[in-house]
Amino acid sequence: MTVADSSVARTTSKRVAQMLESKPVAKPVANARPKAGKNAKAAGPITRDNTDRLWLYIWSVQCPEAEIDFVTDRFKKLTGRPLRRLREDFCGAAATSTYFVRQHAENVAIGVDLHKPTLAWGLKNLAKDFTPEQRERLILLNKNVLEPGPQAQKVDAILAMNFSYWIFQERETMLQYFRSVKKSLKPDGVFFMDIHGGYETTKEQQEPRWIKSPDGRRFRYIWDQNKFNPVTSETQCFIHFEFEKGPALHKAFSYTWRVWTVREIRELLLEAGFKHATFYGENEDEKGKGNGIYTPKTRYDADASFIAYLSAHG
Repeated sequence: MTVADSSVARTTSKRVAQMLESKPVAKPVANARPKAGKNAKAAGPITRDNTDRLWLYIWSVQCPEAEIDFVTDRFKKLTGRPLRRLREDFCGAAATSTYFVRQHAENVAIGVDLHKPTLAWGLKNLAKDFTPEQRERLILLNKNVLEPGPQAQKVDAILAMNFSYWIFQERETMLQYFRSVKKSLKPDGVFFMDIHGGYETTKEQQEPRWIKSPDGRRFRYIWDQNKFNPVTSETQCFIHFEFEKGPALHKAFSYTWRVWTVREIRELLLEAGFKHATFYGENEDEKGKGNGIYTPKTRYDADASFIAYLSAHG
């Protein structure tokens, strides 16, 4: 797996380029995003040469605090107890794991990813101010999520966010992954993931969006659904970055996935041994816009593009 494969773009709401404004996973929260290192705080505009593409990714599409808010709330409702031991599969730089560790003195996070340099980057940049005690509660494993090892077992919850599990294109492999997840959870543990749906998931298109870094400098994020094969449902996607000054950073991240439907994933979860596979769709405000609140649903509007959550337990 390459750096490009180790992190997956969060794209959310009625259209992919607009989704971050309505989905909790990417909804901006004041003073909540990870702060950049010295290189990214240099004077002058952000350019390809004076920042790191992982910071650009985090600023563009990640908001761990909102993701953890949803997961911890649903976990408490499903189990009656607080979430204390979390595993983040396909964790990349482990932004969610590091955030979770900070939230409570008993929280333990286990991040699993195949790309060792990205794990090292996260440890250096996102956990650099951890106390020794916090560092002990953050476990980063350079392993395959299909065989995560003994340290990744007996967890309260497992996350597979950013459509990261779509890297498994064959049904047998996806089923193997879900069975491994089921085995790794405590008896009342919960598996959480997000999913991208709607007829625009297969559309070849680009969706640009201007982003502000924590210090107010701008750059442009471009989600590129570059190719789709209707015979295999394989899609090739990229993230590009453009700047107010200097050359662009094309194909900063690359993803080769299968586009899976909600029904396919729910059926596989049940086949893997889970008793419940729940779909959470976003509610709407009085103006018909997404309000960032996700609740269980058995029916949902046939929107052009939507992001939803799934949970599996039992």
